[in-house]
Amino acid sequence: MGTYFKNQLRSYDVVLATLQVFSKDICSRCIGLLGAQTKVIKGLKKLRMDLDKSPIPDNKKEITAHIESCEKIANAIEVEEECECQKTAGKCKIGAGCFALGALELMNEITEPSLKTEEEGVTNVAKLVCENCGAEEPVPVVH
Repeated sequence: MGTYFKNQLRSYDVVLATLQVFSKDICSRCIGLLGAQTKVIKGLKKLRMDLDKSPIPDNKKEITAHIESCEKIANAIEVEEECECQKTAGKCKIGAGCFALGALELMNEITEPSLKTEEEGVTNVAKLVCENCGAEEPVPVVH
């Protein structure tokens, strides 16, 4: 059971670091960042409640301290007071996705990786496709 909490916190570490970087640059005025921050804070509160209910005696103080640290980081993410969807405002240049909301998907990939997605990724990486003729070539292996 302690492993569950550690894996969850590993994912929060990655997502929080990502959101911190976005808050200092491209997403500082984006409402998606505010939404992602809110989801992380709520998720950490739920994780704390789950930990309080769990019967694990080992590492409970350590895990609680890690949750508190993550909560402090999440609350410290700077989001401008007047934020809006930067795509709707015509200011976001990253394409169809949203960096901030996409960062939340990292949690699922860390805690519950999809084998199907991994297999597809390996297939996509394993071959290069010629833009001119469409021929597939194996990717050179670098040792």
